[in-house]
Amino acid sequence: RYGWRLGVLLLISCTLGILLEEGARRIQKDSKRGYGVTAWFLLPLVFPPALPLLQASMAIFFALMFTVVFFGGHGRAIVSPVAFGWTFASLSFAQAFGYGYVYPFSGVFTGFSHWAAGVPTVDNPYILFSAGTQGLATALFRGEFPQPSGAAYPLVILLLGTLLLLLRAVDFRIFLSFILSYLVVFFLVDLTMPGLSGGAVDLLIGNTLLTAFFILPDQRTISRTFQGRWITGIIAGIAGALIRLFSAFPDGILYAVLLAGIFTGIVDHAVLQKRFRKEKA
Repeated sequence: RYGWRLGVLLLISCTLGILLEEGARRIQKDSKRGYGVTAWFLLPLVFPPALPLLQASMAIFFALMFTVVFFGGHGRAIVSPVAFGWTFASLSFAQAFGYGYVYPFSGVFTGFSHWAAGVPTVDNPYILFSAGTQGLATALFRGEFPQPSGAAYPLVILLLGTLLLLLRAVDFRIFLSFILSYLVVFFLVDLTMPGLSGGAVDLLIGNTLLTAFFILPDQRTISRTFQGRWITGIIAGIAGALIRLFSAFPDGILYAVLLAGIFTGIVDHAVLQKRFRKEKA
């Protein structure tokens, strides 16, 4: 829905990923070092569709360099490369990032004959939706609402994510704890401050579904213990909902992913230490 520009950015991301990670493998002579292929494809999808290619490419470069090459490898990473790249872009290129949301092409296949969509939204998708203009909910489901490129069709993400859950490719613990805690916070806030939240439909806006199905359960950053996955999912869900409702930057769900990533090691250590004490007793 956003033109061939997205395809070019995906190609750039994959090229950077191959060059950086293969270079690291050769320099470190580590043939067993894993590749962060998932991040190569997800990074271009979480950015605003009109974020300039140079800025988007720089964010991808630094995300892969720091989280995968320098502080990754062996199948692990300190924080999510996708969340790091998104955060780098939003903070380093704030103006371009803020003006990066555009309306998608009206036709499903129109983007295949154009370079990029160019009608700006002025407002963030959350702010635009909260304005309550008639027909926005329908536009959201039909892929006609301004979104990050990877969230253009929320129902497609739901279908693919559900399939991954059924195939056990995604850990249900961290997914379920994230979604439930996110919705519980929205429910409690709606009881005390009616009208502030958009309800369950809020999950369909921005990067929330991508985070729940593809980013938070990333095997490179996920907690190693089952209990830890429940806990980090809850941390991310609560933090994400609070950022969404009360932050000046409403589409900040990936900040919550970074926060949860910081606590992953601490939570795992506490869980394993508690288990060891029980076994010793």
